[in-house]
Amino acid sequence: MINLKSLNLPKLEAEDIRNEYILYESSSSEFRYQMAEDQEFYLGSQLTDSQKNYLLSVGQPPESNNKIRPAVEQVLSNIAASAPEWDVHAVGKTDNEVSYIFDQLLDKIWYDSDADVHFRQLCKDFIVKGLSYVYVYPDWNADGGLGGMRIKRMAPESVFIDPNSAMPDFSDASSVIYSDIHTREHLKILFPKYANLIEDAETDSHRNEESSGKYSRDHIETRGTMADDHQEMVRKYIHFSRVSIPKVLILDNTTGKNQVYDKESYKELIKDPKYEEFINEGIISESVIYDTKIREICAFGDKVAYESILPISDYPIIPACNEHAGNPFCSGDVRHAKTPQRMLNGTEALIISHTNATTNFKLLYEDGAIDASEIQKWHIPNAIIRANPGALAAGKIKEFSPPAVSSALYSEKGRYEMDIETVFGAYKFQQGNPQGAPGTVGEAQIIDEASARKQNWKILPIYDMLTKAAKIVVDWLPEVYDQQRVLRLVSPTGEENEVKINIPVIDDKTGSVQRLYDMTTSKFDVRVVVGSTRAKSPMAELQKDLTLLNSGIYDRTQVIMNMKGDIDKASLLQRMSEIENLRSQLGQMQEELKRLRGDMQTRERELFHANMRAELSEATKPVSEAVSKIKSSAKLEEARQRDKTRMVGEELSLLKNEAINSEKEAPRA
Repeated sequence: MINLKSLNLPKLEAEDIRNEYILYESSSSEFRYQMAEDQEFYLGSQLTDSQKNYLLSVGQPPESNNKIRPAVEQVLSNIAASAPEWDVHAVGKTDNEVSYIFDQLLDKIWYDSDADVHFRQLCKDFIVKGLSYVYVYPDWNADGGLGGMRIKRMAPESVFIDPNSAMPDFSDASSVIYSDIHTREHLKILFPKYANLIEDAETDSHRNEESSGKYSRDHIETRGTMADDHQEMVRKYIHFSRVSIPKVLILDNTTGKNQVYDKESYKELIKDPKYEEFINEGIISESVIYDTKIREICAFGDKVAYESILPISDYPIIPACNEHAGNPFCSGDVRHAKTPQRMLNGTEALIISHTNATTNFKLLYEDGAIDASEIQKWHIPNAIIRANPGALAAGKIKEFSPPAVSSALYSEKGRYEMDIETVFGAYKFQQGNPQGAPGTVGEAQIIDEASARKQNWKILPIYDMLTKAAKIVVDWLPEVYDQQRVLRLVSPTGEENEVKINIPVIDDKTGSVQRLYDMTTSKFDVRVVVGSTRAKSPMAELQKDLTLLNSGIYDRTQVIMNMKGDIDKASLLQRMSEIENLRSQLGQMQEELKRLRGDMQTRERELFHANMRAELSEATKPVSEAVSKIKSSAKLEEARQRDKTRMVGEELSLLKNEAINSEKEAPRA
């Protein structure tokens, strides 16, 4: 039998975590400098101090024409317009109804996490800084203390990755550190359970100030960076690393089936005396396998607060890398737009300088040609300038006109603007600027489709990140959603419904207690629908819904609930209900009218036949009278004939009787 020892994990002290953090931070200093510069370029701070001073010295405003920000915002309006849609499929014995519940549960987690706000910000990080993070974690205070999963964006400046990582998702990193700095009192508020430990933790002055230059600053995006210098600062570390958990695989050699046991269940299994007998007879065999899990350690300064093994196999801080270069130091679109933006700024500075030169007069004159007081009037409209006698005739005064600005400067300016638009795939007309708009709708559509294809490909790492986040939620299900509870879910049509999960029921056949809608044993295959977060044309979506309506897949309610824009859906549904009632009443009235029309036609036919009978009766009256007379005459004649026949009969009877009597009276021979 296998002897499973307890986990002998290397012990990590707070000092070990701090040293690892400093190593990761120093290795990424150049990356963080560039990321800070990219952020400043997006915000419009694009000139160095020396450039600003020079422009001020020549009388020019030290400003730049920021073309990066509107391009970024245009991209964001396309890629982060909606919440993601989940494609969930049941795995194994999990039924489709449970998978439907999990699909709605993901929407609930997204809503409860205010993930729409986080999603827009992480998309901005992705475009501007080249790197974005999402953090999936359990909130044990959610749902009245029952707990729930949450999703939030993490500032790239606060996440530190093993510099040896080469995978785009950083899954091969030896560790991941989330670190920020707070005031001691603020940390106590955030973590009241560890208030005493935080009180004893050492202060930290390490503020990421190793870089020099304009962008040297503390890049940690926390409230702690805004604290008064006199307040004590304490750094928080959350350290994630991979560990291997030993388990035993039991193989039934007679059936070929296998089952995995952890250390505790294996100890219970081997207590059975027959187990060793089965092993010796070769009926079953056992082997050790290793399950990868995530180890989490939280430290405040030089104090370790807690350590735990999470029931997940992937790091809960998940990256989306815009442009991966084989290391954790990614670059974004702004990085490639900075050079044309710099050239644009320089070109516009030349144009402004030339404009200033041409709008301010230049005058050449010999001494004595003009009094100094007259020179001050030169820039005044309608000014009268007095020249000394003979100065004009002798040509002692000459106005200098600088050459016109070269058209090449404007051409270069347009080229640099186009270069910036090309980097982002966001062109002027797409940003609402009619300048440079295509001549036809077809041309605009072609450009839109090309831009959409580029952006769809660009944001695939974000969809991969969200897919992995959903899978981590699946791994957490047995731990977080392990109790019977009522989930208040919202359907895609906006209808709220309550669903009970983990409901204990008794099996009628076995008598065992089972769970209905069991989230602890359910398995799901889940991914994000590609393109689900992108902006969609309201008319195109409506046309699609109408097609589904005509095919019988959608009903009118579904079409209305899917409508985009500033639409009062509740009023539309109410009016639709009223219209349906009116249509029903109209249908009933039409049926009643149809019935009345039928009755009227029946009455008309009956009246017609009655009239026909009356007319026929009137027309046949003389005939009837003649027939009646004939019948009467016939009856009289018949009576007369009967009387005559009777009289003849009587006469014949008399004659017969007389003949008989005469025969009796005749003499015999």
